Parts: sequence; C-alpha cells; structure tokens
Amino acid sequence: MFCGTLFRIFVKPSSVETMKDLKPHYRRRLPHYQPKDSILFATFRLANSLPKEIIAQLHQEREEREKAINKESNIEKRLSLIVEEQKRYFGHFDSYLDRISTEIRWLENVHIAKLVYDAILFYNTIEYNVIAFCIMPNHVHLMADMTRKNIPLHSILKRIKTFTALKANSILNCSGQFWHNENYDHVVRDGNELRRIVTYILENSVKAGLCKRWEDWKWTYIDMKYLE
Repeated sequence: MFCGTLFRIFVKPSSVETMKDLKPHYRRRLPHYQPKDSILFATFRLANSLPKEIIAQLHQEREEREKAINKESNIEKRLSLIVEEQKRYFGHFDSYLDRISTEIRWLENVHIAKLVYDAILFYNTIEYNVIAFCIMPNHVHLMADMTRKNIPLHSILKRIKTFTALKANSILNCSGQFWHNENYDHVVRDGNELRRIVTYILENSVKAGLCKRWEDWKWTYIDMKYLE
C-alpha cells in the first residue's frame, strides 16, 4: 500500500469525551463537529453528481437510523452510535459516487482538476495543514490538521468552492451551481483511524478503476512526512 515505507502517525486524539462537550452545528441536513486542535476528513462533491432517487434513499435510511439512535439514553453510547452511523452513511454515499454517477464528471477536465488541486493547497500551512487529498471525477476527499488556526474547515471549503466554481464555469462556458452545497466531514479520533482514512484517500482512485497504483493518479496529494 505504501511502497514499503514506514507510515508515521502525527495525530492528536479526539475522543468521545471531547465530543461530549460539543454541540453540533447543522448546515443543510448533516450535523458537524469540529473540536479544537482536531484533524478532519471531509468529502465534497459536484452538484447533481448523484441521481435524486439515490439521495432520497440514503436520506430515508439515515433518518430511520437517527430516530433509533436518539432513543439511546446513555450519552457516550449515543455519540458512539452517531459516529458509526456517519461512517455507514459515508461508506454507502461514496460507493454510489464511484459506481452510479450521473454524467456530471467535470473534475475529469484536467484544467478544472488542477484548479481545485491548487485551490486546496493555497491555504496549506496558512490556515490548515493538508495531510492528504484526492480529486475524483465527481468528488474530492480531503484530510487536514486544523490546529494551525482552528478555523472551521467548512469556512475554508466555502471559499475554495466559491472560487473554483466561478473559474470552472468559465472554463466550461456555462453557469449555475457547480458544487453540491453540503459537505461530509468527520473528526479523526486517533492514529489508527488516521492511518485507515489516509489509506482510503490514497487508494480511492485505484478502487474506482482509474489507475493501478495510487502514485499514478495525478490528482492525489500526500504530505510526504506521513510516508517517511
């Protein structure tokens, strides 16, 4: 997976104990948490990149599970169930993005992919530290260490998405919504989870059949100290 190199972990654990003191803020339909000095994994996608019936199915399944979770009286267990539900939802969601996409695949355009690649790195070491990301044909996976300034990741992504949407629409000679409004984000809780998610990000292009080795995918980035 990592060409025989030692995968070094640099992570500040974010436990359920930390999350107990947080109140989620909601944007659109999903709850979002960002503890201080956290590492976050985020996924954002193109507008209309999944069929409406698939979105409706995923939302219905999540709402039914959330009703059951909210009946749990033990707060630690409830928070743990929320985290597991987010993982389950994301797994199904990302699988559909890789397999059952619409014709909306603007990130296959090399000029647009480079635009997004450069925009993500524009704030690197200034407002966050980028650990890894992968630009797929219709979505982007990103992991970032937010300890530099503890700016909400969603505010950085909003700037990235606004800028790249304007430029991408100009490249495509079209107008309208380019990115889907909502982002999926997840707090990385420990070194093992960091390792698992970074592996997922790097191997996503291979899993989707876009290349044979993640190193061959031009739009994958990894902070090399995590591979030393």
